[in-house]
Amino acid sequence: MTSCPNVVFVLADEWRAQAAGYSGDVNCQTPVLDDLAARSIDVTHAVAGCPVCCPYRASLMTGQYPLTHGVYINDVELSPHCYSIARAFSDAGYATAYIGKWHLYGSPDGRYGRREVFVPREHQLGFDYWKGFECTHDYNDSYYFFNDDPTRRKWDGYDAFAQSRDAAEYIRHHAGQDKPFLLMLSWGPPHAPLHTAPEEYRKRYAQRDMALRPNVPPALRDKVTADLRGYYAHIAALDDCLAIVRDAIRDAGIEEETILVVTSDHGDMRECQGVETKLFPWDESVRVPFLLRWPALHGSAGRRLPIPLDAPDIMPTLLGLCGLPLPDTVEGRDWSPLLRGECTPTGEEAALLMMPAEFHELLMNGMKAYRGLRTIRYTYVRDLDGPWLLYDNESDPYQMNNLIGNPRCADLQAQLESRLQQRLDERRDEFADGRTYLERDGLTHYREVNTECKRKWRDPWKRSDSPGRSGASDRHPQD
Repeated sequence: MTSCPNVVFVLADEWRAQAAGYSGDVNCQTPVLDDLAARSIDVTHAVAGCPVCCPYRASLMTGQYPLTHGVYINDVELSPHCYSIARAFSDAGYATAYIGKWHLYGSPDGRYGRREVFVPREHQLGFDYWKGFECTHDYNDSYYFFNDDPTRRKWDGYDAFAQSRDAAEYIRHHAGQDKPFLLMLSWGPPHAPLHTAPEEYRKRYAQRDMALRPNVPPALRDKVTADLRGYYAHIAALDDCLAIVRDAIRDAGIEEETILVVTSDHGDMRECQGVETKLFPWDESVRVPFLLRWPALHGSAGRRLPIPLDAPDIMPTLLGLCGLPLPDTVEGRDWSPLLRGECTPTGEEAALLMMPAEFHELLMNGMKAYRGLRTIRYTYVRDLDGPWLLYDNESDPYQMNNLIGNPRCADLQAQLESRLQQRLDERRDEFADGRTYLERDGLTHYREVNTECKRKWRDPWKRSDSPGRSGASDRHPQD
């Protein structure tokens, strides 16, 4: 096995785990992704424990949890002095590259003021080759900056294709070099706006019926159908973008010595449970695809590995696979022994779910900060008012039967609460009120933490005579 393999890490934005052909989604046209899945390790229970863009990316870069690196709401600046994944690989002799959406420079004005500006070299966190931009969702009129040059340059056409071609060129150029390389490619889609995929992909879905998840409330199904047509059009385009990267690795003759990862920063609710995008602890928001292909490790056949790999775990796991030392700053778990087959999952593994402070869609829906666990089988969440959600995801895969307060599940609830508290104690997470963190860190002026509540969320599937926490509004999400 190659001791120092290349790493190509491909990251989409807001692509939920369920939205893939290999996952059984009949709406998807993802032949490239499906073929990759058949020849990869499919980490079936990978999650974004803090399911929103900037916290995930900061955890990806540092191997730390949000309350440690300090990015627990969007557009907070990640410290340029952090020991990043790029610095760890560079110190081990790797060339490093980053292409695409960044979203780690932050906007200290709290009003997106830095989203379109040049990201200074010291804020590029040690990548040798950096061709990126802070944040834009105008995928057809997109721009980038290169290394320390503040000149604004334009991607050609739909930016994910141009970024993928640039990644392919980097792969071809570095394939014959003495140094191994770490390349991270970050796409903006399928994040909204949902109507901006290239025309040929939009046409595929323009009149197509959509198979909706059962946990979409009936009154929202027409809206969801229209939205999903655009969402899946973006995904179909990304599938062809993935082919560009895959082919570059194959044509360069470096498949055996290259780890290829395809994943996403978080999922997307699309009105499941009556809510719209991310930040929520339900599976559509927290579960993400995570495919890892390295023929030198697992051969040509794929396999499924049910572990709850989270964003802080990615840096230590990749370093572990490459045989590189883990820095003391890392908090995430190194899952490489399980990926290597040196041990097997027990079924008791759990990811820590968290949203430390209320902002944007939590506030819009009258929800509070939360902590929780996603085990292989169960989801358990409590917010600042106490136990909130409990699902048996094997018998209830669409999370429509909240078991909180059910007498038959009292022992299970107590056990999961104990395990959650143990995790919080390990993290020294006091689970304070969200405003406490915002005031401590000087973030109360951020626009998204001052979003007005539009309605109080109510469980669409809760019967009036069923057990559960009281105090929900009588406003139904489809009202």
